[in-house]
Amino acid sequence: MPGLQQMQQARELSVLRYGSPNFRHTFGAIAAGAEEFVGIRETFPRSRKYEPMNTLVLTNTSGEDVDLFINNENYMLIPAGVITSITDQAVWTLTIQNNDSTNVLAGEIRANLSRPPLTADEFYRLGLQPGG
Repeated sequence: MPGLQQMQQARELSVLRYGSPNFRHTFGAIAAGAEEFVGIRETFPRSRKYEPMNTLVLTNTSGEDVDLFINNENYMLIPAGVITSITDQAVWTLTIQNNDSTNVLAGEIRANLSRPPLTADEFYRLGLQPGG
């Protein structure tokens, strides 16, 4: 029977090989001047075995420009009506701050987080075999 360390190594290799499922968060209403914080571990307990998430697709269908904070650092402005993709960035927390003079309605901003699998080139650089 494999030991705990071997099981952990097998899980880590599986995450590298297959990535994570997609974790989707739909933001609620955000009043003018307010913000909504999302702790990835608390919001998606299943994400813990894949962390950190390193791919984020943010969809802002609202009419308001909002600020995105990643890991409590001001990351970028997300203009109204824009889909933004961020890769190769460890994401532990997200905050959307509405600095506009009007409210963002519930459901107008969505975040999709994942950890994609490594490419074959990345596997070879690590000295691993990409196949199952």
